[in-house]
This record gives sequence, C-alpha cells and structure tokens, in this order.
Amino acid sequence: MKHILTIIISLMILLNANAAVYIVTNTNDSGTGSLRNALTQCSNSAGPHTINFNIPATDAGYNAQTGVWVIAPSSTYPYIQTSNVTIDGTSQTTFGGDRNPLGPEIVIDGSDIVDYGFRFMNASHTTVKGLCICRFTEAAQFYNSPYSTVTSCYVGTDATGSSAMGNYIGLEFISGSDYCTIGGNTAADRNVISGNEHIGIRLLDVRYCTVSANLIGTDRTGTYAIPNADGMSMEGAVQYCTIGGTTETERNIISGNLDYGLPLFGVGATENIIIGNYIGTDITGSYAIGNTYGVLCDDGSFSNRVGGPSDAERNIISGNVGYGVFLYNNGTSRNLIQNNYIGTDRTGMLAVANTAGIIIDGISYSNIIDDNIISGNLQSGIGINITGSDSNRIVRNKIGVNAANQPLPNGMDGIRISQGPVGTQIGGTPAESNIIAHNGACGVYITNPSCVSNRISCNSFHDNGFLAIDLYQPGVSANDNGDSDAGANNLLNFPVIQSVTFNQSSHTLSGTLDTPNPSAVEVQLYVAAVDHSAHGEGMTYLKSVTPTASGAWTATVEGYPSDTYFTALSIDAQGNTSEFSLAVNTSGPAEPTDLPSSDPDDDPEGIYSVSDRMAPVAVYPNPTTGRIFIKGNAATPMELYSTNGRWLQHIDARDGSFDISPYPNGIYILRSAGQSIKIVKH
Repeated sequence: MKHILTIIISLMILLNANAAVYIVTNTNDSGTGSLRNALTQCSNSAGPHTINFNIPATDAGYNAQTGVWVIAPSSTYPYIQTSNVTIDGTSQTTFGGDRNPLGPEIVIDGSDIVDYGFRFMNASHTTVKGLCICRFTEAAQFYNSPYSTVTSCYVGTDATGSSAMGNYIGLEFISGSDYCTIGGNTAADRNVISGNEHIGIRLLDVRYCTVSANLIGTDRTGTYAIPNADGMSMEGAVQYCTIGGTTETERNIISGNLDYGLPLFGVGATENIIIGNYIGTDITGSYAIGNTYGVLCDDGSFSNRVGGPSDAERNIISGNVGYGVFLYNNGTSRNLIQNNYIGTDRTGMLAVANTAGIIIDGISYSNIIDDNIISGNLQSGIGINITGSDSNRIVRNKIGVNAANQPLPNGMDGIRISQGPVGTQIGGTPAESNIIAHNGACGVYITNPSCVSNRISCNSFHDNGFLAIDLYQPGVSANDNGDSDAGANNLLNFPVIQSVTFNQSSHTLSGTLDTPNPSAVEVQLYVAAVDHSAHGEGMTYLKSVTPTASGAWTATVEGYPSDTYFTALSIDAQGNTSEFSLAVNTSGPAEPTDLPSSDPDDDPEGIYSVSDRMAPVAVYPNPTTGRIFIKGNAATPMELYSTNGRWLQHIDARDGSFDISPYPNGIYILRSAGQSIKIVKH
C-alpha cells in the first residue's frame, strides 16, 4: 500500500512540475513574453497550463483610443497537442483594468494573411476565453479535442462587437471534439460570433456539444445584423448536441445571417435538440433581424427536435426572409417541430413575419409539427411539396391565430399541399386538432390531383378567406354521381345534410353520402362557421357517424341553439378527406354570398407567387425601378411591407400607381384583400 501511495504522490509531483502559468507581456509575434512563445511552451510539455496576459499600456501594440492590445501573427501558431491548456484573455482586464468595457482587451488579428488563429489537436479540456479573434481563415479549430470550451470571445467582429472583421470560419469543432461548450449559462459566458464570411460555428462529426448564450450573426447588443453567411452549421455525424437551453441566459440569438441561421446536414445529424433560441429576431424577440432561412434540416438529417413540450424550450423562429423552418431533401425524416412561435414575436401575440412558416419539401417525410403557433407569415403557414414528402403529421397547432386565439393571419393558405404528397395527417383525434383560422386564402388547399390520402380530421376552421378545405381545382368541387372522378384526395364526395330538426335541446341531423362502399367511410359532423360559399367552415367538431351500405346516416347533437348551422365532411379508409358540405340549419341550407373569382395558382411551394385566386388587383412592372402601376379593383386598400414584416405605407388603389423609389433595392410585399404580392425593386 505504501509503495502504491508513493507512486501516486510521485506522479502528482511530476504532473505539477510540468504545470505552468505563462504570462504574455507584449504584442510581439515571437520571443520572450510573446503569445507564440507561450503557445510553443504549452505544446512542448504536459499540462495543465494557463496562458495569461499582462501587457503594459506602453507596448507598441496598444491602442489607447480603443483600449485594446492587438497581436498580429505573421504565420500560423503551432498546434496545441497538450490537454488542459487555458488561454485566458480576461486576465488582461484583471491585471490592467477594464480599458474596453465593450469587449475583450486582447485582439488576435490574422490580417487576412494567416490560416488559423488557434489549432487544438488531440487536446482535451482546452479553453479559449475573453479574446477577440478576427481575420483568419479559421479563428479556432478543435480536432479530436473533447471537453473544450470557448467563452466570452468575439469571433469575427472588432473588439467592440459592432462591426465585421470576419474570419472565413469562426469556430470549428470536428472529428471527435465531443462534449465541447461554446458559450455557457451566464451572460458573462456569451460569445459574439458574427461577421464571418462562411460559417460562424461549424460542428462536424461531434457529439454531446452545447452551444448556448451566444449572439450569432448580430452585434454585441443583439439589435442589428453583422451577418455570417451561415450562422452555425451542424454536419456529418453530429449527434446529441444541445443548441440553446431552458433559461434566458442560455438562449442563443441566431439572426441576421445571409443564408441559414441553423442548418443540419446529413444522415448522421440526429438526436440533436434546438431549444429556447431566438432565430431571426433581435435579442428582445420583438423585431426582425432575419436570416434567409431560420432552421434547416437537410440531406437526411433525422430525429432532431426543434422546441419541446415546455414553454422554456420554445424557440421564436420569426422575421426570416424565406422560411422559418425548412425540412428538405430525401431522407430528412422524423424531425419534431414542437411548441415554437413561428411568425410571431416572443409573446405569440404580434406578427414578426417569415415569408413562409414551415416548408416540407424534396421527399422529407414522417416529420411531426406539433403544438406550434404558425401565424403572421406573409405567405403560407405550412407548405408540403413534392412526391415523396409523405406521412407528415400536423397536430395541435394554431395556424392563423395568436396565443389568445385572436386573428393573426398568414397571408395565403394556412396549409398548402402541392405536387404529390400523400398520407399527410392534419389533426386526428379531438385532442390532436389544429385551429386553422383567419388565413388570407384557404384553411387547407390541396393543389394537385396526385395529392391523395391526406387526412384532415377534427380541426377547427373559421374565418379563412376562402374554403376551409379546397381540393383542386379552386372553389367548391361539386359531388359527382357514384363518386367516380379522380383528383386531389380522390375528390371524395362530401356528405349531404338533407335535414336538421330541433326538439327541446337536441338536433337530429340526417343525410346521405354518395360513394362506393359508404359503410367504410367516416362522416364527421361540425358546428359550421358559415363562409362565403356556404360550404363549411367546420368550426367545432361534434362526432363521427358511419353511413349504412346505402349511404344513409343520422346523428343526434345535444346542447346547441335551435338556429345552429351544421356542416360535415367525409374521410375514407385511405384517409382521403372531402371538402365541407353545404351548411344547414332547421330552416334549410345557408345561402352563398359573393366569393372572389378564382384561377389556379400552382406555385409548388406557395412562396412569393401572386395568387390569382385572391387577386382583386394586379401590379406592373415587376421587377421595377420605382413606379408601380395598379390594375384591378380601384376601391381596394393596400399595405406595403418589408420582407421582415415591417409596415412601410398605406396605398390607395384609386391613385392608379405608387412609388417605391425611396426604398432600397430588394424585395417588398404588397398585401391586398388577402393577397400577398412580391415586388422586386432593382
């Protein structure tokens, strides 16, 4: 025992003998007291080692105006292949005072001529803290260096965090750099990772990493954009990582990036969770600082979770110029988008518009969209596109209303299914029902004959601009004898309510369903919110009944006033769901009122196109250099918005034209009577 104890003590003495604290005392690129010399010393012996800074204000690299010391290496620093190395820029503040209250005192500047700032290889438990690292090809790369940390750094900006001094890639954790932390759980841990020409943070083939409390794509205040191209990128076998957290201080702001805020690429990208972040807004969650796309799951990434069951896990994904959430490409599947606000501010009450809320496309299947608010977006709330984008579930969402169930419409359809998806589930049981209301066009629009077996069950529809459920072609699809026609959802015939009678507190409804084998079809009954067409909308699900072999059915409904209108839809064994029936009460069928004329708008993604189904006006030329002319209903009021949802001006169509030349070149959205028109100024 004494022998073993002696060995342990000897090893500890040896380890401590190798441990050292190196003090950087000047901004020179080499020699005694330089950062290069300290890094070289660390790489030559086992740690733990700490590099601190204590550089006097008399040093030639000190800028008295900015309060920072600039170290500008002329070549790449040596690899650190020693574990337990800490490079602590905050030590300069400890030694010399807080001369730069807006950020770090130590700036490591590659001057656009050096490849790497710091490189760690096979070095665990390393820490980079309190530095401004700018103008390298890569600010810091961690290769097979698990349990490493980057905290309190500015990566890609100046030392005030207010302007870009970009690296090509900011931070890169690759190939076994597992259990790493970028940021932390306090405001003091926050990194500003902005202004980088390609990617702010890259995670490649790593597991169990945490990215929290960072500003990614904005200035240090989180109020304006200093864009990376992509905010952060999760690639390859990136698994079990957590982006964000459940406290306010763990929240990332991932906004203002030129392309994607947060993309996940590849079949190895799985079991990651993205929680508690603001993606596309400012730090208050109230104003847009849009990425082009918010969250992307691509190229087969699967079983990732965006949001979660608790409010603390909710992401705000709003203000993005394109889509809030984009699920794309073959094999992207089983991702869960849960309990997020998509198109609203952090309260869920006001619009901070994406152009579209969620788009599922390119053979992305079996994803779940659950319990989100998807409202206030300029175009569709949800779009599902392309053959093979099958079996996606949309349950328990609010689509077109805010957190208080007040109107907050999406500009076009609540849900649009285009170009072949089958097996979509919209709602299901009463507990899975969606609220789909107040949208500028249809509640659910199925645009193509190849879109079949899409089940729409138990949802609440009301106050949409067009039909609650519309099966291509636009407008009410009349029943046909024998239900032999084909088309979207097989153009399943809707039930016919033949009579409604009232006796004391109950209604008796009876009707028929003309379809082959009607006893295999479910008839769902609803309280109707009567729309322009008088078909639907089904606002309150009541019950389901099964017709007889002849198609006859009857049902009793308790507890509604005598003059209540009812409507119905049918769902066959394959999930094909009909449009709603004509609404009927004890006095007979409701009378249709004027419904805007309709032509098909077959834009497969439901993005940016002018929908003639909603078109009381048209505008030209488009693109334009400034002056826009108006054709159509001269009594129609119009509103002009930026793509981040900011209102710009009211336009009176009676003037015949309007001028956008005072605004910068770019994309603008004109809203008119439920219509959203993209205008391009160049």
